[in-house]
Amino acid sequence: MMIVELIDEVDFKEKLIGIGAPIEPNDSLEEVATKVKAWMDAEPEQQSVVTTACDELEATEATILPDVHDLMKSLTTH
Repeated sequence: MMIVELIDEVDFKEKLIGIGAPIEPNDSLEEVATKVKAWMDAEPEQQSVVTTACDELEATEATILPDVHDLMKSLTTH
């Protein structure tokens, strides 16, 4: 049996909370997008922090759920 590592919404939110993003674990992905984009607009230096966090998740070569991957892309091209 093959075991595949999966990055889901919970993992992604934990990563963002770990870098100080102003989100809550129970936020929807839409709420996460809105809050993180507002955070990056208010504090432009956070853009590189968010990009690095997303790059680190992608570098794990784990399977990233499509909704999470789409959000990661929208945040890194903000």
